[in-house]
Amino acid sequence: MTDLTVCILSAVEPPLPECVKAVENQWGGPYLVVHVKDVFPMSAAFQTMVERCESTFIVQVDGDIALEPWAVESLRTCIQAHPWAYMAWGQLWERYDDGLRAGGAVRIWRRWPLRLFRFRDERCVDRGLHSRIRLMGMRRIQVPAGWRFGTHYPRQTPFARFSKARGDAMKWRTLGRADLIKAHHIQYPPGLSIDALGRLSGLQAPKDEVWRSKDVRRDWHEFLRIGGRYAGSQGQAVPQESLR
Repeated sequence: MTDLTVCILSAVEPPLPECVKAVENQWGGPYLVVHVKDVFPMSAAFQTMVERCESTFIVQVDGDIALEPWAVESLRTCIQAHPWAYMAWGQLWERYDDGLRAGGAVRIWRRWPLRLFRFRDERCVDRGLHSRIRLMGMRRIQVPAGWRFGTHYPRQTPFARFSKARGDAMKWRTLGRADLIKAHHIQYPPGLSIDALGRLSGLQAPKDEVWRSKDVRRDWHEFLRIGGRYAGSQGQAVPQESLR
């Protein structure tokens, strides 16, 4: 379909095989697929997606997501039916040890508003974009509530856990969520786990980094500095040279 591109985004760790296979098996395809990998920070990765995908619509897929086969076609049908929607999203389910729970989303974007407003280098990249696009009357919509568009498989490597914990702590600082910071600080005291080290690193990060878009490359170097000893054989760590 020439009016739609599927963009797979990944940083440091490659897309899961399940992610790539699910994209290839989408109904209504084959679709043009673009990979954006190891582009930092997050705002730059999103903007690279917009520049490289020249179609009317862009489906954004993170590398740890496996879509249902009807996901792309359903997203495209929905956004086409709502001309003033700049983005439509479908609910993902996240896999935990005790089963599946709702968590995360897969998005289809209308490209021209993204070219006009652009993604900015700020901690909550999506939130900042949404607040600006809404000023011109465009909206984002969910399609339809209750459907499961795919499964999010959170990576359990030491680096992935460290990076997520570090990013969460900096996001909470940006949003002023002292309640979340306090709750997790009590639950995971420093030194208990790689997750606690990530949160501690995020809480101690300088303000000029906290307010900027998440940079997994910086997380990687910080991980090597204070937590690399946890990598081990299961960490599947990426050689530092690959990020240069």
